[in-house]
Amino acid sequence: MSNLKTSRIETLDWLRGLMALSIMFYHLTYRIISPLDLTSPLGRLGVYGVSIFFVLSGLSMAIVYNTYISSLRAALNFYVRRIFRIWPMMWAVCILAILPQILTSGTYDWKLLFLNLTTLFGFVDPTAYIATGAWSIGNEMVYYALTPMIFLLYNYKKWIGNVFFMVCLGVGLYFAFFVLDPSIGLSNQWALYVNPFNNLFLYVMGIAIYYNLRDVNIHSAFNIVLLVSAILLFFLLPYEGNQIAIASGFGRVVFVTLSFIIVFCFYKLKINLPVFLKNALGTFGIATYGVYLIHPIAYYYISFALNKLHFDNGILTFCLIVVLTIVVSVFSYNFFELKLIKLGKRLTSTAQSK
Repeated sequence: MSNLKTSRIETLDWLRGLMALSIMFYHLTYRIISPLDLTSPLGRLGVYGVSIFFVLSGLSMAIVYNTYISSLRAALNFYVRRIFRIWPMMWAVCILAILPQILTSGTYDWKLLFLNLTTLFGFVDPTAYIATGAWSIGNEMVYYALTPMIFLLYNYKKWIGNVFFMVCLGVGLYFAFFVLDPSIGLSNQWALYVNPFNNLFLYVMGIAIYYNLRDVNIHSAFNIVLLVSAILLFFLLPYEGNQIAIASGFGRVVFVTLSFIIVFCFYKLKINLPVFLKNALGTFGIATYGVYLIHPIAYYYISFALNKLHFDNGILTFCLIVVLTIVVSVFSYNFFELKLIKLGKRLTSTAQSK
């Protein structure tokens, strides 16, 4: 059994943290201040922040597990470790999300809760999620189920893995050009957009980046120029209106390409940042999962409390939610999630040694 790689690439953590913050700002701005469309940077990140998450997830899994999953037992260990990473926070936010209804009516759709607590909704009904944004977690669990097979293909012959990636890309393009209708708003086609097969190619793209580009060296100056150019194009290209314009058709191709470049550049980025900025980005990076799932819960409870107090200040409400989300997310990671991650590793390490 090959050793499991444990080193983190801090620049990927930075990007992961930035995307989590952007999605939080997008949701809170939309709900508290004003609706957003493609004319604003946040309106674009509201769609492609999650897409970049998928690419980062595939790349991260490949960095850590590419040689680890070499047997059925190792694959099962991988699943156990993912469950210990994903389920605890999902359980917490689901319970907090349904608590008001249970307290007021005493009833709930227990089948729906079961599908969420087990993350099986991603396999049977991707729209049946309780916590805001959890559709992407359902997608991720589907991708984790496929991960050992994808690694098997790449480790056997890289070109076979690349063929699988091209098939997934073809499916994604089929959704972009033939399934999603650019004349209908994204919210009215949400069930199609959150279908795991619409986004599978993004996860596999991250794995493909590792297998094809891990040994590629790129000059630091050129990398920064390429990264800045991709970011500027991402924000400044003349797209406007409903987000379906960049989630379908040629807009999908353009923004997926830019997302690929951004992830690749962060993967190869070598830059010295001030210590305080590096530490802040690193903190957001490790607390990404919490920031992503907790901010809608913080929004609900803080808004409810402030409404009871007849307090109406959107900017202050926004700031309170952001601060509470970050504090709770960092605390949760260090004193809750990390302990369960380590427990999952200990259990699977014990199983592996038997």
